[in-house]
Amino acid sequence: TFSCIDAADTNDDGAFDISDPIYLLTSLFGMGAPPPPPVDCGPDPTLDALSCGGSPACP
Repeated sequence: TFSCIDAADTNDDGAFDISDPIYLLTSLFGMGAPPPPPVDCGPDPTLDALSCGGSPACP
């Protein structure tokens, strides 16, 4: 299980589903654009229903 389901949404479409590992694998094997690099610690700027309620706060 994930404590921050929003972090697993690699294609940032607002859903954690089969498209996320497919997106990640295609970028890892050079067949697609890589996901954007992580930003500073804090809330996801993309508004969606996913949350990180169980994650520790930023330092």
